[in-house]
Amino acid sequence: MSTATGKLDRVIQRTQEKIANEQYYEAHQAVRTIVARYVRTKNYTEAIHILENSAELLLKAGQGGSGSDLFLYLLEVYDIGEIRVDAGSRARLLKLLALVRDDDPTLVKIANEITKWSSQFGDSIPLGDPELHHVLGSKFAAADEAYEAEKHLLVGTRESPVILAKLLFDWYAEADDFKRAPQFLSRGVFGYLSIENFRDAHVVTKKFIELLKASPDCGKKYTFDAEITQDGISISSELPLLNFLQLLIVTCEYKSVDMYRRLISRYQSDIADLSAWTRPLDQIAQQYFGIAPQRSNNMFQDILGSLMGGGGGSIAA
Repeated sequence: MSTATGKLDRVIQRTQEKIANEQYYEAHQAVRTIVARYVRTKNYTEAIHILENSAELLLKAGQGGSGSDLFLYLLEVYDIGEIRVDAGSRARLLKLLALVRDDDPTLVKIANEITKWSSQFGDSIPLGDPELHHVLGSKFAAADEAYEAEKHLLVGTRESPVILAKLLFDWYAEADDFKRAPQFLSRGVFGYLSIENFRDAHVVTKKFIELLKASPDCGKKYTFDAEITQDGISISSELPLLNFLQLLIVTCEYKSVDMYRRLISRYQSDIADLSAWTRPLDQIAQQYFGIAPQRSNNMFQDILGSLMGGGGGSIAA
């Protein structure tokens, strides 16, 4: 065992002993003091090792405040030390995230810092690491933090749209107005289309409609008349905007200006009163079909801004 490794092990052992004796504050402060010395001398690997293990011990002991503080300190060291996103650095965060309570008040700050770090030190991932986003979105969804959940799930993994669909459906169910179902689904559809993710736009739509079909309201308040097999589109006379969103995804995939103009014309009366859809539809028209909006829109920048903890606008329902 090297001298450096021995010193690190002794720090971890002393921290463990303090926690076992319920000296949580002392353990927390001692770790911060020791880590600060390692950071000043640019010994980032050692600092990370101590923070990872100490945060884990505190979180497992139910000390969410102190554990989350060291988690944030770990992310600060990641940033200072310019630690790249790789399997090891990601696994360290995933392990700690699993220990943070879903309703922890610092989770939003942790999520913002993770996104900033992974977007800066990842390889060509300007919106941050998808796997980390998926876990963060899932945690926020479990805590019924819909706004926080959706912005992470929109840029997560291929499993994320399934969770997003359930989140949006539950959100819609609280509104108790079946005609508003498409407005809640639109948050997922417009979000995925803004980053040209057709796969997940289809998945979130399919899963949302499956939940609608399984609802007790189906057959009473609304029905599904037919299905266009080729594109997997479910048609409902009572929910024209649901038909519109499904056709919009296909139209964007084809990038046909003529198809888009006919689609808008066909559903103009249905979307006319939805002012919240004006901005995302203007952005889609410009992004996919080269139709300039009356004012500048950029939903991609909105998503990026919201992920970074800024004031970017949300995708309105």
